[in-house]
Amino acid sequence: MKKLLFLLALLLICGGGYYWYNRPQAVQPLVLYGNIDIRQVNTAFRVGGRLESMNFEEGDMVKKGDILATLDDEPFQNTKNQATAKVSQAVAAYENAKRINKRKQTLCRSKTVSQQDCDTAQANQDMAAADLEYAKSSAELAQTSLNDATLIAPADGVVLIRILEPGTMISAGVPVYTISLNGKMWVRAYIKETELGRVKIGTPVEIYTDSGSKVYHGRLGFISSTAEFTPKSIETASLRTDLVYRIRIIIDDADDYLKQGMPVTVKLAE
Repeated sequence: MKKLLFLLALLLICGGGYYWYNRPQAVQPLVLYGNIDIRQVNTAFRVGGRLESMNFEEGDMVKKGDILATLDDEPFQNTKNQATAKVSQAVAAYENAKRINKRKQTLCRSKTVSQQDCDTAQANQDMAAADLEYAKSSAELAQTSLNDATLIAPADGVVLIRILEPGTMISAGVPVYTISLNGKMWVRAYIKETELGRVKIGTPVEIYTDSGSKVYHGRLGFISSTAEFTPKSIETASLRTDLVYRIRIIIDDADDYLKQGMPVTVKLAE
């Protein structure tokens, strides 16, 4: 009897161990780590000159169309005035060439002047017309340069960096302000190849900041087609050598609390 009970107990232990070892494993929630990305723009003049005014400070809100800064526009205004005067000269020259050509053509039909004189008059009118078009184009270019002496905000946003100060001589394309644009924010994160099967474009996720004061909601918007090594700022040292795929998560309910580069934790929505 004792042997039977011992064998029965041993069978139960072995069966229980087998079940425990081969039981279905609970799927652990997918947790990723990343950083907030916000669109930024470095605003700059298309022309060079002396910086005359800077109208916003760091942290100020700007609206699309606001005047951010201006250059000293006196040189541009002078150039425009010269171009306008040249247009007037070209108009006068064209009108005169047209009158002469008209008279020449009349005389040519009556054989009073040679055909060469008529051809020359027509050529002079054509050249005067071309000079007039060139003068008009130069005047438009001068007006464009004058307009470009005023720097306009391209979109709503917040001034992150005021780079220069009035009085600075700058070249075209030199950044003046860095502006964080209002609009969609996203999370830049990385996922292992073995976990790619658990996500797809549109997968809903929850986003947590280190403070944990609010849960943000988003969805997967992009998965890179090329593997790379995990950036050092994302994971622990033991995971930095893993090959991962960069993903972008669009935040649906972003607010002003989220800042560029802020670390966040991403979890698959329940």
